[in-house]
Amino acid sequence: MAIVRLRSADLKQALETGALSLHYQPQVVIATGKLAGVEAFVRWPHPAYGMIGPSDIIPLVDQAGMHVEFDRWVIGAICRQAKQWRKEGVAVPIVAANVWAQTLRRPDALRLMDAIAETSADPKTIELECPRGSTADQALTKALMAIRALGVRLASEEYAGGARASGKLKFDTLKIPFPTSRDYAVNADGIRALVAEAKKIGARVVADSVETIEQEAALAALGVEIVQGYLYGPEVAPGELPTLISRPAG
Repeated sequence: MAIVRLRSADLKQALETGALSLHYQPQVVIATGKLAGVEAFVRWPHPAYGMIGPSDIIPLVDQAGMHVEFDRWVIGAICRQAKQWRKEGVAVPIVAANVWAQTLRRPDALRLMDAIAETSADPKTIELECPRGSTADQALTKALMAIRALGVRLASEEYAGGARASGKLKFDTLKIPFPTSRDYAVNADGIRALVAEAKKIGARVVADSVETIEQEAALAALGVEIVQGYLYGPEVAPGELPTLISRPAG
């Protein structure tokens, strides 16, 4: 049943008081089972409704116009976590998170990455998944080019829909989203084209929402090298990640 009584004011308070947290889902190299990176997902431990996930949080962010505050908090959190994992000797090559178009369209969009300097995080370990339409929107393209110039990685799902390199905005990761990855047989030609495009521009390919060994094997046969999804486990708290990094039994 959908939660209908959540309030944006409560989310704003949770953000301001540090009540939100991030959980992380591993991205795994199919051939070796090694960790290729993680993607961050926000969690809100609500006092009345329990743990709230992105599907209920996102509408509240939209409703309250909290895009900038929310994005800055997320980027700050992943920068601090990347630094903490490095300190603990946990090898996490890339920490990825989504970013809102509303944040990137602001004149001060580059402030989104202030956390890199504040935390001394390595920008090459941080990856932003770009909003849809980034390659066709001049304001988004300009902001993302400035962010990438800092050394931050960029990811996009647009190529799964047939987009091709624009010549301006360079991506480091091309993602295959659900349901494209689920319906791999129907989308086989498109997946092969995406893999070819990735090789052309020097990007990695990550297939999202991979849930079975059969699905993983089929994607591997199409040229996909990295997957994420419940096959390797759900999103977990930072301290649980080391125990989750292992290849599932066949």
